[in-house]
Amino acid sequence: MGTSEPRGTEWVLAIHEDSNANATLFHKGKPVFAVAEERITRNKFQAGFPTEAVAACLDYAGIGLDDLDAVVPANMTHFLPRLAPGLIPEGDHNYFGVKHKAWTYFQTALARQGLLGKMTQWMGRGPLKKKVPRLTPFIDHHTAHAYSAYLTSGFPEAVAITADNMGDGYSAKVFDAQNNKCNFLYGSPAHQSPGQFYGEVAQFLGFHNLMAGKVTGMAAHGDPHKAYPIMERLFQLHESKERFVLPELIRRGRKTGPFKELSEFDPFDVAAAAQKRLEDVMVAFVTHALKQTGKRSVVLAGGTFANVVLNQRILDLDQVDEVYVHPAMTDQGISMGAGLCWLAEQGVAENQPMPSMYLGPDNSEDSLIAALEAAQLDYHRPKDMAEEVAELLVAKKVVARCAGPMEYGLRALGNRSILYRPDDPAVNEWLNQKLRRSEFMPFAPMVLRKQAGKCFEDIGGGTLAARAMTITFKATPWFRDIAPGVVHLDDTARPQFLSSEDNEPMAEILEAFYKKSGIPALVNTSFNMHHEPIVCTGEDAISAYEQSELDALILGPFLVVRS
Repeated sequence: MGTSEPRGTEWVLAIHEDSNANATLFHKGKPVFAVAEERITRNKFQAGFPTEAVAACLDYAGIGLDDLDAVVPANMTHFLPRLAPGLIPEGDHNYFGVKHKAWTYFQTALARQGLLGKMTQWMGRGPLKKKVPRLTPFIDHHTAHAYSAYLTSGFPEAVAITADNMGDGYSAKVFDAQNNKCNFLYGSPAHQSPGQFYGEVAQFLGFHNLMAGKVTGMAAHGDPHKAYPIMERLFQLHESKERFVLPELIRRGRKTGPFKELSEFDPFDVAAAAQKRLEDVMVAFVTHALKQTGKRSVVLAGGTFANVVLNQRILDLDQVDEVYVHPAMTDQGISMGAGLCWLAEQGVAENQPMPSMYLGPDNSEDSLIAALEAAQLDYHRPKDMAEEVAELLVAKKVVARCAGPMEYGLRALGNRSILYRPDDPAVNEWLNQKLRRSEFMPFAPMVLRKQAGKCFEDIGGGTLAARAMTITFKATPWFRDIAPGVVHLDDTARPQFLSSEDNEPMAEILEAFYKKSGIPALVNTSFNMHHEPIVCTGEDAISAYEQSELDALILGPFLVVRS
């Protein structure tokens, strides 16, 4: 340990146990490894203690639990499902269900920080201390979200805004972020929630509430005005503009009240109205926060900001110079934020853009060879991978890539991606059929960073967000013409801006394709089958490749081409 480094911060592990369980390992104040439990267990949105993620963190560093200087637990009250299994919902919540509603009201009560809240936190420490040593105090859910966004932005100061279904009694919070600290200003209680509103609409339309992005995709196909008056009753901003107002939870049902009225509308019009209402209310909430803090930089985290269209609306505000969205803006980023918060309190955290977007598990060559041999696949090691893959892409072949460390966050960013030409307007339909997906949004483009200004308009304040595919931009007429397969009905796209500094092997493939085709972009969709997490291991990749019957598979330094 360096002499200038405060004692007790060399190896720090942060954990999040609840839906989307995850763990992050820090070395000397910087995140060096992070993974969601679902990627290892293959159980989407895996809840509970992140046993496998913790093991992966320790394995990466070659250390044991006793070698850790501190373990930072996120969420003051989210361990409660462990103490009352079956009574309190864990992981997969039914937003219309009685258990979820009761749990939400209980969360609001806990947030008041009275005797009940203090006793609850005391109850949680006991079982956790038996699992992990050197436990620090719990880090509040939305505080973790705020630090995850602020301390990976590099913005000297910003307004940090968090919003989701709920966490530790709140559904949203606003922070004044400066000097490596996030100072809490105000927030909205758990039972008055933008995530609850949008999640209910998602469930009403037949989707999992944690897959509410499908509503965003549907929205572009509908008329937002027809059902908008009903959405106004379902989701409002309080007159103070510092919290939200929803009808009482207990009165809301999938087949009663406003939702009964919504059943008379076309589902696409319902989605469009919900999307417009979310944007209108959240933009007003953010505008007030900007006025209160005087800041012009905005950092965002929480599941609500997985909504890339909303993020563009925020960037487009006259009061905003730049927007950054944490790559794992959902609860997948809670452990990262909790660790950064605690390290900031120790004075060792730095505010800088993430040095790497690839913090997950990698696969050794030996393990990949073993997986290929077990699957009896013909493979070879190309002398020039970029050139050979570019030839396949030019020839209209679909290429899956599982190489290097897994991406951190929700999006596939080249290392666990499926790649194709972006000039086929029908690609969304036929490729999703291969992957057994039902999607409404077109695939997102991976774009050479140096060509981004030619492809999209007004990207200035959103380039950092686009590094992790967390915001939409309006496509230029030129890009719409050459890449119709990745441009939405409203002429926007959700790009990943890629440079060789971020991912040299993937950038070489993209550059080689550009030289052969004149198109500086590729379709980039996550490498997974429907209802499965993004692939992690070579075995995962081979299974998805064989099920989907894709044309080619990059597995580390090896290439498989279907004959």
